This record gives sequence, C-alpha cells and structure tokens, in this order.
Amino acid sequence: MSEAVERVLPSKTVARLTPDPFVAGALTLSLDSVPQSHVSLRDPRHLFYDYMRRMGTAIDLAARAAEPITVLHLGAGALTLARYVAETRPGSRQLAVEGERGLVPFVLEEAPLPRSAAVDLIESDALDALETLAAVGSHWRARADVVVCDVYSGLETPAHLVTPAFFTAVHSILAPGGTVLVNVADDADLARSEAQIAAMSAVFPRVAMIGPSALLDGREAGNIVLLAGSDPAIVERMPSLAAAGPHPVAWRVA
Repeated sequence: MSEAVERVLPSKTVARLTPDPFVAGALTLSLDSVPQSHVSLRDPRHLFYDYMRRMGTAIDLAARAAEPITVLHLGAGALTLARYVAETRPGSRQLAVEGERGLVPFVLEEAPLPRSAAVDLIESDALDALETLAAVGSHWRARADVVVCDVYSGLETPAHLVTPAFFTAVHSILAPGGTVLVNVADDADLARSEAQIAAMSAVFPRVAMIGPSALLDGREAGNIVLLAGSDPAIVERMPSLAAAGPHPVAWRVA
C-alpha cells in the first residue's frame, strides 16, 4: 500500500489505514483520527507499541516456544497480536471479537492475513460473545490459553467491560493455567488501572501489572498491561517479562 485508504463503517466511524513513513511494509489503523493499531505486514513479529511488546512477551512466556496455543482476542483492530501469534506459534487456534462492524473486513481487504494464519472472527460486543462462547457444550469453554482484552470506545474501555461480571465471563472460557492480558491506557493517577484491578481481583486470585516506570511511579500517562489468572506462574514470570523490556520498566503484584 503506497497511500492511505479509508472507509466509513456502518456506525459512521471513519477507519483509515496509513502507511508508516518510517517502517517499510507497516500500517497504522486509526478510527476517527485516533490511532488504534500498528501492524508490520513484512514482519508480524515486529510490535511497535510498548504495551504490545509486553503483551507479545507475555504470550511468549505462556507456553514453550513455538507451541500452538488457543487465544481469544477481545478487540481485534488490525489483528496485530493475532498475526504475531500465527507467526511465532504456527498452528495456534485464534478467535477475534470486534464490536466495530465492518472494521476487520476493511483491514483484511488491505492487509490480508497470511494463508497459514487460522483466525476466526465474530462481530459482536465482547461480553455478548463471551456469554455465547461460555455456553455448555461450546468448544471454547475453559479452553483459552490466553485472553487478550483490548476494547476501547474512543479513549475509554466501555464501562460494562470493567466489572466482575465481565471477568467472570472471561474466567469461564479461560483454561485452568491460562492468562488474561488487559491493555489499560491510563493517566498518572492510575485510576483506570485501579478500576480494572478491582474488577479482576474479584474473580482471579493472581493479578499483576507492568508498564513504564514513570507511569507506575505516578509521573506520566501511558499504557499498563495487567495480567491475571489462577496459575502462580503468572507472578513467577513477571521478572522475565520485565527483563524483556521495553525499558525503563516497573512491575508489581496488584
């Protein structure tokens, strides 16, 4: 793609894919001029945003290298992490849930997935999709090794996705040793992270947070990644996750 392309989605949101002038073969997805995703078509292993790199490393640590896993993406965007998993863990089963109808078809027209990538799509509200996936007899019930939560409406996560009820639904499709990853775009006061942590802690016995040290110290705004689940290994892996960067980094058990 040499020039930006855009489409007005059914919600009247304007989706735009713009070539990165500094990274060959990379695109930025924006919704109503707000950047949402960055994806490298030449090298899906290249994760541009700091929080995406931390999520990618968390997925790397979730199982043995190159071992196929099952991943549920709540919030699809440009399918950046789904492409990363398909590249680093061939044969993985993935499902992306996107509430902005028409967005993923638009992205895939301009930036198709590799033929080897097995990624299914549901256009739905994240909580509605979880309730369907958690139904008795569903192939997804208690099967997801990783659930990625990265759902935004504008600059905010919808309120109904920051509740114990939402994370109870996430828990129902998470494998016993699985990991939940949540991206939180926060201010220096960490108010959004604290709200997410309160909801997650009501459901999961282990919750941790990692991000730029200036953000965890309350000096700057930025993105924090929250990790949760029932497996003690989630906390045990935190030093390795921090060591992988980006730096400077800080982490703590929430």
